Amino acid sequence: MIEEKRKILIATTNDGKFREMKKFVADLPFEFLSLADLPEHIVEPEETESTIEGNALLKAKYYAEKTGLMSIADDGGIFVDALEGWPGVVSARVGADAKERIDILLEKLKDVPMEKRQAEFRSCLVCYDPDTKSSFSNTGIRKGRVLETPVETENSWGYDPIFFLDDLGKTYAELTPNEKNATSHRGKALINIKYYLQNQYGVKHIVVPLAIIVEKGKILMSKRNDPHRPDFHNKWEFPGGSMELGESFETNVTRETLEEVGYEVEVVRQLSKIYVEAQIDSVVKYQVYLVPMLCKVISNTNEISDAETLGVEWFDLEKAGEEDMIGANNKLYQEILPELIGYSNSL
Repeated sequence: MIEEKRKILIATTNDGKFREMKKFVADLPFEFLSLADLPEHIVEPEETESTIEGNALLKAKYYAEKTGLMSIADDGGIFVDALEGWPGVVSARVGADAKERIDILLEKLKDVPMEKRQAEFRSCLVCYDPDTKSSFSNTGIRKGRVLETPVETENSWGYDPIFFLDDLGKTYAELTPNEKNATSHRGKALINIKYYLQNQYGVKHIVVPLAIIVEKGKILMSKRNDPHRPDFHNKWEFPGGSMELGESFETNVTRETLEEVGYEVEVVRQLSKIYVEAQIDSVVKYQVYLVPMLCKVISNTNEISDAETLGVEWFDLEKAGEEDMIGANNKLYQEILPELIGYSNSL
């Protein structure tokens, strides 16, 4: 079953900004909405903070609490060195529209030569989760200069037509969406928001190689010690655990089997079936990939990990599936049983 994507609000009415941001995060497994997509109009909050960071948090929290959706809001502006950082946090409020704002800024800089018109765009983005009342923020900065005359393009907005990038030889307004996302202040902030969303709310993928140890028509299983998870505790499973960084399937299986059940094994081969199970709870969503690795015994230390294992037993191949196994192990076993019987008969 494919779960419905989580909706995340990009809290802006600016269509250009929304398209830029949505394009940047489009490959994430979420559905992104703008304020225009909501069924009801929400009155904008008053931006009362003295910093872009404060206003971004204010807006993200406001819209998240109004809608119940995780919300991403930003605040930013152009900070001009020759004007001691003005307009800065009030960049969006110095005129009635983009043209008027540009005209006001250029008027203030009319006597400033090009070599002294350094400026930087700053953008702070905040992601606020109304369920956990937690937030994550990141600020991006892009340095440039303010031109004396705007560059005319079709899709520009804000101060883009006068913000010139010396290293690229273009204004913001002349960049393609991909170019802008790769270099802009908002793109620099968004990349960390993107990583945060993926790591915090995206599906986790856990690969678990399992030791399928067969000898003389029997198979080895261990009984799970997991009292805090009743669906798993005191049930049979195959030895194995999640991969550690840098491990191969083979090194993982041999390490986990020795640690859990005290058997030193040699991997014969990977079996042909992989079982995938989605597990969802109120905190995390993850998919477990059970990878069966056929193994043979080298030696037995008779030392089991009592923190993980209540006991170890050998079962007849064709009867093992009748035991009270952890669900995913049982489903996998039914699929690999014909292959195991064929292997056992060839010994």
